[in-house]
Amino acid sequence: MTRRTRLGRLCLAVVAPMALLAGAVGAATGGGAAGAATPSGPACTFDKGTFPILMNATPGQKVAISCTGLGVLHPYLVMETSLLLAIDPAAKPLLTGQVVSVPGLISLLDSLPEINTSALSFPISDLSGNINMTYTLPTSHAPDPNAVCPPTTAQIDAGLPGCGLTMIDLTSFTPVAAGSVLVEYAGDPLLPPDPTLVASTAKAPPGATVSVGDAPGATTYWWLSTLSSLAALLGGGAPPTPVTTVTVKHGKTSDVTAANDITVSPAVYNPPVLTPPKISGGFTVPAGLSGGQKVTVTYAVTLFGLTLTNSGTVHLKVK
Repeated sequence: MTRRTRLGRLCLAVVAPMALLAGAVGAATGGGAAGAATPSGPACTFDKGTFPILMNATPGQKVAISCTGLGVLHPYLVMETSLLLAIDPAAKPLLTGQVVSVPGLISLLDSLPEINTSALSFPISDLSGNINMTYTLPTSHAPDPNAVCPPTTAQIDAGLPGCGLTMIDLTSFTPVAAGSVLVEYAGDPLLPPDPTLVASTAKAPPGATVSVGDAPGATTYWWLSTLSSLAALLGGGAPPTPVTTVTVKHGKTSDVTAANDITVSPAVYNPPVLTPPKISGGFTVPAGLSGGQKVTVTYAVTLFGLTLTNSGTVHLKVK
């Protein structure tokens, strides 16, 4: 059986009969929109935890998933994937609810090499809009040899610190934010290592613009931009706005804040090439400074109620 045939049979076997059943239940009960979610919205736990990170996971582990507030008798797709899928532009329709039909879903899943057909599960919500299931983290991998779980060191360093366990409603073809969680594997770091930073010059006068970038040959990056974009997918919204500050300090003097236009682009995956995050832009050397200065660039984002930062330091002589 080919990969496309397998995907087609799996999706059609679940979606078609359940769509008919949901309609019949709606007609029998006199309901308006059959299978509508509860007003309070979906809520899910993973191994009884509500935090959107599953820690110390291992391949083959059984994960208890319990959800409430879903649509009545809705078919869902639950799958673990490499986070490379989340930063592959070709996967955007799947992750942002742009798929509108079963054939469209099958075609898209078939075209994405990060999809592991052995990692697909198709639960159906009950008459109360609940799902209680056990999902086994796969020990196999997707056709893309880079799409592995646990992720590689290079992927972790680029801001992909685990894999994603994702739920998609196969009636509306939209992701369920509450049914998605980051899977962190045992032995992997909770957060990637610190990024690098270089300045375009070692000397500059007050008022000059100094550009910044990643160190040549760097293997660690400004990973927070990637993690922020992933959190937006998990939360079903836009990425949080980062706060980038540049402080300049000479010896024991107080910090001076420098104006800046620094941005960080998240990692992007176009199979088989992973392009890591990239810092760019620069800062203006503040007036009234002279001599050796320590310049610190801090990139901060609030995720899951926590403020996380990336920072890097360069030395600049002002003259």
